Amino acid sequence: MKEYTPKYNSIPHGFFKACEDYQYNPLFRYRDKNLEKQTLTYKQTYNKVNALAKAFAMKGIKKGTHVAIFSENRVEWFLSDMALLSLGAIDVPRGTDSTDSDLKYIIEHSEVSIIIVETESMFNRIKYSINRLEFVLVLDSSVHNEEDKVYSFDKFLEMGELALAGDEKFVINMADKALNPESVATIIYTSGTTGCPKGVVLTHRNILHNIEVIPGVIDLEAGEKFLTVLPIWHIYERSVSYIVAIFGGFTVFTTKRDLKIDLAEEKPDIFVSVPAIWVNIYKSVMKSISQKSFIARTLAMFFINNSIKYIRNKRYKNDQIYLLGDDVKENHYNDHKPAFMGAFCHKMAKKLVYQKLIDLTGGRMRLTVSGGGALPMHIEDFLEACGINLIVGWGITETSPIVTGRSYTNNYRGTCGKPIEYVEIEVRHANGEKCEDGEMGICWAKGPNIFKEYYKDKELTNKVKIDDYFDTGDLGVYTKQGEIVLTGRAKETIVLLTGENVEPQPIENKALESNYINQIMLVGQDKPNIGALIILDKDNINQYIEKHKINYDNKMKEIRNLIKSEISHLINAKTGFKSYEFISKIKILSHEFSVENQMLTQSLKIKRNEILAKYKNEISEMYN
Repeated sequence: MKEYTPKYNSIPHGFFKACEDYQYNPLFRYRDKNLEKQTLTYKQTYNKVNALAKAFAMKGIKKGTHVAIFSENRVEWFLSDMALLSLGAIDVPRGTDSTDSDLKYIIEHSEVSIIIVETESMFNRIKYSINRLEFVLVLDSSVHNEEDKVYSFDKFLEMGELALAGDEKFVINMADKALNPESVATIIYTSGTTGCPKGVVLTHRNILHNIEVIPGVIDLEAGEKFLTVLPIWHIYERSVSYIVAIFGGFTVFTTKRDLKIDLAEEKPDIFVSVPAIWVNIYKSVMKSISQKSFIARTLAMFFINNSIKYIRNKRYKNDQIYLLGDDVKENHYNDHKPAFMGAFCHKMAKKLVYQKLIDLTGGRMRLTVSGGGALPMHIEDFLEACGINLIVGWGITETSPIVTGRSYTNNYRGTCGKPIEYVEIEVRHANGEKCEDGEMGICWAKGPNIFKEYYKDKELTNKVKIDDYFDTGDLGVYTKQGEIVLTGRAKETIVLLTGENVEPQPIENKALESNYINQIMLVGQDKPNIGALIILDKDNINQYIEKHKINYDNKMKEIRNLIKSEISHLINAKTGFKSYEFISKIKILSHEFSVENQMLTQSLKIKRNEILAKYKNEISEMYN
């Protein structure tokens, strides 16, 4: 493997160089407290970082100081983070939707001496700890009381500006003294799907690897506009924000509430997303079609279905079908046969359906990058047919985060792409032996992006890091073309009473092709067969009830029969599933899994242990 030498000495040094090269280019656009859009140039951003660094230094922050940041996306997050990093401080970020117990654990375990919060309500949640803190900074400037060691962002920034006394290079000089590539940048406590949060220690070198390699993967050019909605404290979005800032890009912050408006208004070149966003967009399109007249609905679906067959056939002809083990391309012909009037249907689908979606995304999006989980294949097919250029990457917090990525020229749908530059992935059996080509196993990653350690947990660090390789916990397999296909998490494997191992993710993704299933989680550990907890798509279910004039007394019986029929249609031997992977039992739940109710992570992955604990009685009833 090639040796990696960072181009920059630290993350701030890369940012400072960009501020010099692109002084008057826009760097950030965001909504202020009055919901008015504001834009900061590179020079304006640098000046604010310089002033904040001065203010932080005046308050005693230095190399090695631990500072918590509990906030969602906002420009003040980036400004504070870059100022702290420049002083050699180590920030400890987390989202505002974290539980009080998680926040308390992080504050105590990480030994932070300063806490930055987004709002007054967030301040009230951590106020109990203020006596042991040096001070608290409130990013939305809703609280300021210097006697109680609480500073509003505006006042704090002003304090730094006054103290600078014209010193334009204060922050650069401080970074030169404090930082080198091996300096610790951050401790990120994972919002993992299992167990307590772990403090992942990442160095500047770890994160710089992704910053310097990923622009080549996505062909990033200076001036390109990114639209971002993902939580900035999460390493995926955080690394993207650094990449854009260091390579001369332009980031527009949006929210779930404003996403639709900002896609159309801002017309981004690149949109960074997670699978759930595209699943929701797809369902919105399908819902709109379902509300049309019978003839219009039938024609639209006819054109879409044959359009997708058309692009799948093109993929087959262009040798863009991934192959495993002894598999050959011809075995996949039936799934990629030419469509009836394919080119015509594709043209009509573009005109009637796809163009509207393209317009909604602003009309000039050259790329969308999806990460944080697997994207169901039918969504990939649909987006490709629409003409939306989707690439997928894979990684986790411990890998800073990206380890594989698909490219334009080798965009094998259904894979996570090849290992990125300087990274190696070895697929191993549970006993540690290397898998043969085409065999599934646990993915072990090696490279400059692998985290330093788990904070205060040497035993766990040594367990997952062996001979420079890291056990990612993800199950995967190499294709003949050198791409990685992931099948799930090793810890999520369901072992049936019969001894069969079931990977839930591919089955769940297939079930989500049903218009009537909004969310699903498989269960069945130590049971004779597979069961599923299901959240219905209420709008489509209500339409079904109205269309078939189902009376109240028979409603639940009819709905259960419908869901069973949908599952049987999607998950069977003909669609590639083994008999023990069939879903035999279902339980329909009334409440969605969400970040707010702690059933989803910030990147919208299912928290399986939390759900199993919450619904243990319902699961038990399923099998009685």
